Amino acid sequence: MRKLILTICVAVALLGCTKEPNPVAPSAPGAISFDSVDTRADAGLADIQANGFGVWAFMTNTAQTNYPLMSNRHVTYAGGEWSYEPLEYWVDNTVYSFVAVYPYAENPTNIAVENGVVKLSVAETPSDTDWLVAINGADTNVEGFNTTVPVSLQFQHVLTSVGLNIWRDGGKHQNDDMRITKVTLSGMHKAGSLSCNSDTWTYTTDKLTQEYTNSNLSDSDNIGAYTVDENGTITTGGTPCDPFGDMMLLPQTINDSNVVSLKIEYELKLNNATTWTKEELEAVLPAKTWNAGSRYTYNVVLSRVTDITVYYILTKVDQWGTPQVGGTVIIK
Repeated sequence: MRKLILTICVAVALLGCTKEPNPVAPSAPGAISFDSVDTRADAGLADIQANGFGVWAFMTNTAQTNYPLMSNRHVTYAGGEWSYEPLEYWVDNTVYSFVAVYPYAENPTNIAVENGVVKLSVAETPSDTDWLVAINGADTNVEGFNTTVPVSLQFQHVLTSVGLNIWRDGGKHQNDDMRITKVTLSGMHKAGSLSCNSDTWTYTTDKLTQEYTNSNLSDSDNIGAYTVDENGTITTGGTPCDPFGDMMLLPQTINDSNVVSLKIEYELKLNNATTWTKEELEAVLPAKTWNAGSRYTYNVVLSRVTDITVYYILTKVDQWGTPQVGGTVIIK
């Protein structure tokens, strides 16, 4: 009996051992990777792949707040993958904030980091778009060590594209010729800084004036004609004078506290006259918000009726590839 009891105890003990959970080694933390890129900016995916981009990253948990994980880490593209060195790894129960900038610069002088906020400074709105393709922040909540989903960065333009087309009112100037001598757009925000994490701008007091002078005028420089209804609707058209093309400007709201003026100096031949007379028209642009990554084209129709100057401004908005929309604004 004693042997039987002992045998049963041993069996129970062995059976109990088989029910104990086997210890599982924790999974190795996944490396942070990037899956770029979608863009509606002027630079295409091929350009971003060729030049790479810089990444700033911060991590926040109960022990650390805005701990810098990456500081302008150069992410490059090769063999179908985005890579960087040295690798960083996900940490459990941690919130990450990523900000990417294209194109990459080894020592960017226009970027500052303040308590986990990346700020891009624009000392003066540039005349080209080479370096301004580009910023987008992406927040990622990480729940496990083995996260393998790459961070997706969708690049977008940080500036606004603004263009001017200028026409003459064909209905009121059927027998008149017009040619532009000078166009000036003034009063816009010139400089400021962008908080990349929140896409908010802080402007300086400097103002920008963009000016175009046509110094090689001839009789063939007559601008195109539109017939404009009394409600401002453009019904027919020709070829406009396009003095600016697209200007890359800081995103901003045009209103009473941020007035933008448009001044057009031109020459006019009335009723098929043989000589040109000098004319000048000026107006304030209507209230409008210029959003980053959007294109605004102002179609300005010049008309002179006795001593009253009328501008018909049709504003079109192009979200870098989406259909144009807009409305008509009449300024008297």
